[in-house]
Amino acid sequence: MNAVNETANEPVMAKPTALEEAVRRMTTRTPEQKHADREKAMKTARKGRPLPEGKTINDVLVGQWPGDETDEQINEALEELS
Repeated sequence: MNAVNETANEPVMAKPTALEEAVRRMTTRTPEQKHADREKAMKTARKGRPLPEGKTINDVLVGQWPGDETDEQINEALEELS
């Protein structure tokens, strides 16, 4: 919220918060800055393992639990929690 300078009757701009400043920096980046930021992030991202031959990402994720529970047992446990 902006205040008003009583003597000059002019608005006094409040100092932006850290969040406001971070949003301003992110939304005013040039295409070149965005590209450089994307390149930096990709260099630090952990590389994924290749999919097994003939498998899709859905094949390796759906129905895979850390233990030996079945999908039905997991769904029952989720129902009990909700």
